[in-house]
Amino acid sequence: MRIIGVIGAGQMGAGIAQVSAQAGYAVRLSDIDLARAEQGKAGIAKGLDRLVSKEKITVEARDATLALIEPVAGVDAMGDCTLVIEAATEREEI
Repeated sequence: MRIIGVIGAGQMGAGIAQVSAQAGYAVRLSDIDLARAEQGKAGIAKGLDRLVSKEKITVEARDATLALIEPVAGVDAMGDCTLVIEAATEREEI
């Protein structure tokens, strides 16, 4: 299976991770620490829940999408990714 790595779990990175997972790709969602990567996945789950409530997707589709997204800390977990997309913040102080 091809794996897509996404560096940055903010709004843009989470969106990239979501559409990649919805397309059937395994995704590694990375941020500066695991807690932020998990927050990114939680935001994706919230958005997918809204789509379920509006009957745009099924519960099964939501669950399948979330199952393909793995939050990770840092970029070390990106070594075997087929494609890595950088969507990290441009704030230099971070």
